[in-house]
Amino acid sequence: MTILHTIFRPVSALWSLVRRNLKKTIAIAVVAVVGLMVYGVTRPAQPVYVTDTAVRGTIRQTVEAVGTVVSEKDLALQFPTVDVVSQIFVTEGAAVKAGDKLAALRSGTLAAGVASASASLQSAKAALQALVEGARPEDIAITEAQVANKRASLDAAKQTVANAEDSLRTAQNQLDALKTEAKVSLAGQVVSAGSAIHQNVATTKTAVLATQGVFNANDIADSIVQSLPSGYDTLRMNMTRAVVVLDDILAVPAPVDYQEALRQLNDARVAVNQVSDIMNRAYDIVTTLPNTGAFSNTAKETYKSTIATQKSAVQTALSSLDSTSKALQDASANFDTRIVTQQSSITTLQGTRDRAKADISTYQTSLMIDEASLALKKAPARQTDIDAARARVNQAQADVSRASSQYNDTILSAPTDGIVTKINVKLGEVRPTTEPSVTMLGTSPYRIEMFISEVDIPKVKLGQSGSVTLDAFRTTPFALRVAEIDTAATDKDGVPKYRVKLDFTEENLELKVGMTGDGVITSGIREDVISVPSRAVIDKTDGTKVVRIPKKNGTGYDEQVVTTGMDSVDGRIEVDGVAEGETVIVLIKQ
Repeated sequence: MTILHTIFRPVSALWSLVRRNLKKTIAIAVVAVVGLMVYGVTRPAQPVYVTDTAVRGTIRQTVEAVGTVVSEKDLALQFPTVDVVSQIFVTEGAAVKAGDKLAALRSGTLAAGVASASASLQSAKAALQALVEGARPEDIAITEAQVANKRASLDAAKQTVANAEDSLRTAQNQLDALKTEAKVSLAGQVVSAGSAIHQNVATTKTAVLATQGVFNANDIADSIVQSLPSGYDTLRMNMTRAVVVLDDILAVPAPVDYQEALRQLNDARVAVNQVSDIMNRAYDIVTTLPNTGAFSNTAKETYKSTIATQKSAVQTALSSLDSTSKALQDASANFDTRIVTQQSSITTLQGTRDRAKADISTYQTSLMIDEASLALKKAPARQTDIDAARARVNQAQADVSRASSQYNDTILSAPTDGIVTKINVKLGEVRPTTEPSVTMLGTSPYRIEMFISEVDIPKVKLGQSGSVTLDAFRTTPFALRVAEIDTAATDKDGVPKYRVKLDFTEENLELKVGMTGDGVITSGIREDVISVPSRAVIDKTDGTKVVRIPKKNGTGYDEQVVTTGMDSVDGRIEVDGVAEGETVIVLIKQ
């Protein structure tokens, strides 16, 4: 009783509180209910995941199409290409074997193409064989001999350079010795030449200065001012210049060898000779000056005598320089000849050395090429080269196959044993036309013909198994095997498709031509692989593929990158990257 009292006492108190505040309590309750309703209406809907499980097992890939029973007993044969009929090999009613020629079109160019492609194939095979076998010993021996020859030529060129440089050093030493000998032998004459230059140039300068003094005299200046003789100003300017030139020559240090002495003698002679011309002009001007009150005839003669004396001194100086120069030239002529001869010998040796150096460069390059060629011949062929040569063989084989196929298209052959029932071609007419060229009755069994889309045809291979469930025998699937695959598409209701013929694995006498049904070709089987529904695989914009794995807490998902393999007939796809039994999201419903 005490326990019940303890429990109900708070409840009784709460009820008393509610009764006292009934209106407020009702209002609060209404607001709470409305709030819950609004929240329920407005809250965002939670996504619903449709999931599946990654399972391990066998997946099967199939290609499906409508199959039709056909017979190759009644055959309507037609040329696949257009040209003029050139030969007919059979007559109506003739019995033929599979592969027998029935008729042929003109094929001269195509036959030549087959021959050309065959020749190219043989050439490619020979090149591949030569590459695999490597270089012949004879070729290696020839290249080794070439290498040895280039090495010998290189060594000879190096020796030529060494010899030429030795000879150059010897010739240069001889030239230096010859120049030293000339310098010693002609030292006295070089000193004499320096003295002669200084003495005669100084004498010539004195003559010029003396002549300038004559024209600076007042009496002769008075006559010049009055008569203004032609060329006087030029004369004064030339005398001034001559003094400058003579001073420059006097300032040059004495020569140290005979060649320098000869150059200085020549410079001095030129300057003195110019002064000689100046003196002649000065004498002529004084001679032609008229007498004046201040310039008497006696004064004129005195000045003429002075200038004549200076002229004679200059001429003597010129003669002295000439004789000194000639004596030095005569004394040095033998040395000059010997020096020029020795310099010519040095030039020849330099040419020999330079040519040998050029030969060294040439032989080194040639030797490197021959050594590389020898190493290449001795080395086994690289796998990449063999692969490339093998690829050329395959290309040539493909060219032969293509040319042969084009040539074979000009020959109509019997696809099976049988009897020729009708020949619709004539020699010289163009084929094909709308009607078959040859019809025949064959002995081959029934087959199933299916037309496969261009998306599925890459999956179909010769020898693959399959089955067909004909509408006439809905409960009996007939086993098949792929026997033929057309290489060219056939237009079916405006859609390009590829014809595939399948043979029955067992004879079925109850079949009729034209029966149709659902055909299935098993194009692939993968055992013991993980698969998920194809819709579970998502293609990302970066080219990767992912599946979505729900998170353990039930909120959101993670993306797992996977690698896909074969698609199965039941809408699943092989994946790598997901564990067996893992849950994947197939669809998200918002």
